[in-house]
Amino acid sequence: MTDASVAESVDLASLSQRLAGQFLDGLVAGAPVLVAFIVTVVLQRTGFVLLALACIFAFLYTLLADGLEGGQSYGKRMVGIRVVSMQTGAPCSFGQSFIRNLLLMILGPIDWIFIFGDRRQRLGDKAAGTIVIVD
Repeated sequence: MTDASVAESVDLASLSQRLAGQFLDGLVAGAPVLVAFIVTVVLQRTGFVLLALACIFAFLYTLLADGLEGGQSYGKRMVGIRVVSMQTGAPCSFGQSFIRNLLLMILGPIDWIFIFGDRRQRLGDKAAGTIVIVD
């Protein structure tokens, strides 16, 4: 399949679906950090290792979650959307997830400006060769 045929043969996720998935993924990544922070404050120095591990989890989850089964992070699964390769329609790989989310981490809101294009792709999607579709 060519890039255009995959994008034309599926229902693209809406902006609101994508934002909801991103918000839920933020909760999944951030909840362990919040819990670890509270434990660290209560236990003082002894909770530092827990906080460091929670931050590492949040960082790795944010970068790699779209490579989970079916191209769905937990937030995307809850919303009913998935990330797929534009070339093959296969679920997003961990490598593609890394590329698309690294750009989001670096560029932040600038990356999202590009979602208003015809294929609703952020810069990270374009770089990774992915689109976000309705499950």
